[in-house]
Amino acid sequence: MGDIRPPDSGPCLTLEKLAMKKSLIALAVLAASGTAFAQSSVTLFGIVDAGYASVKNGSTATAGSTSKSGITNSGLNSSRLGFRGVEDLGGGLKAGFWLETALANDSDATSVNFARRSTVSLMGGFGEVRIGRDYTPTFWNTTVYDPFGTNGIGQASTPGLIGSSNTTAVRANNSVSYFTPDMGGLSGQIMIAFGENTQTSGTPTVKTGNYMGLRGGYAAGPLSVHVATGKLNGATAAADVKTSNFGASYDLGMVKPFLFVGQEKNAAAKVGAVEIGATAPVGAGTIRAAFSKYDLKNSPSESSKLALGYVHDLSKRTSLYGTFAMVSNKGGATLSVANNGLTNAAANASGKSTGYEVGVKHSF
Repeated sequence: MGDIRPPDSGPCLTLEKLAMKKSLIALAVLAASGTAFAQSSVTLFGIVDAGYASVKNGSTATAGSTSKSGITNSGLNSSRLGFRGVEDLGGGLKAGFWLETALANDSDATSVNFARRSTVSLMGGFGEVRIGRDYTPTFWNTTVYDPFGTNGIGQASTPGLIGSSNTTAVRANNSVSYFTPDMGGLSGQIMIAFGENTQTSGTPTVKTGNYMGLRGGYAAGPLSVHVATGKLNGATAAADVKTSNFGASYDLGMVKPFLFVGQEKNAAAKVGAVEIGATAPVGAGTIRAAFSKYDLKNSPSESSKLALGYVHDLSKRTSLYGTFAMVSNKGGATLSVANNGLTNAAANASGKSTGYEVGVKHSF
């Protein structure tokens, strides 16, 4: 084939050379794209947990017993679907996002709203700045130092002890958090969340829904210990909710004991909680046990809960589990055993509540 040579165009460029040049350019573009993709990652992850549970509120002198049974979810770990990603920005700086929604996999109640966590972050040697909806500092202690991980009928009933007025017992909307880097096992977190109130000139500042929380502690080797505190502003000072707690664990190898002490209060009530528990590896599984007590201050009302369970790992991703729990109430208390997907009525005043569940969990 002849040369393609426009008048006075200089050295000739054959069709073969032109095709080769285009191929080299395409390979260079692909190589550059591959480098860019290697600097960022997106992961799809989730958990599907389902089982069978049965709960019963015992009878008292003034009321009969009630019971309920059925298919449940999240007995071992909360069922969820999520997306998370990290991009390396260079110079030790990274950007990340995390979107996670709950799954009601035993019914058609699932609504994809990423309410479990919706955050964007900047991370580096300075630590992490995280913005969005996330766990509050005090809840981290509640779930980390519960042998049942605040899931299923065995979980401690510590989040939201004061009632529905504590809307930040687990998570906070419109929050900004700073997490320190790990400093030889020492670390800390501060969170500020905004109620996003309308402010009117010439009137007092509206603080309803504003939240601030702190958490700090040490975790290295077998020892983990943290303290946390938080305050949620109500419509009035009397409606403010203050939460504080302490948690610790120590892994002895053959057994790992846990301790949790917490308190929630407002002007009308103060509730204290204490939980002791342990996990112990046995072959391909883990035994879990916990005893917790809840006390309404300046009142005879109190509840205690005993929970026992076993988790058998079929693989790193799949586990079978079984749990039994019993609640005893005094002084008019009405705490009951319950599980996700199987809502139980309040126990009869000063009565007992029992339950069990068996299930399977798979993560991906």
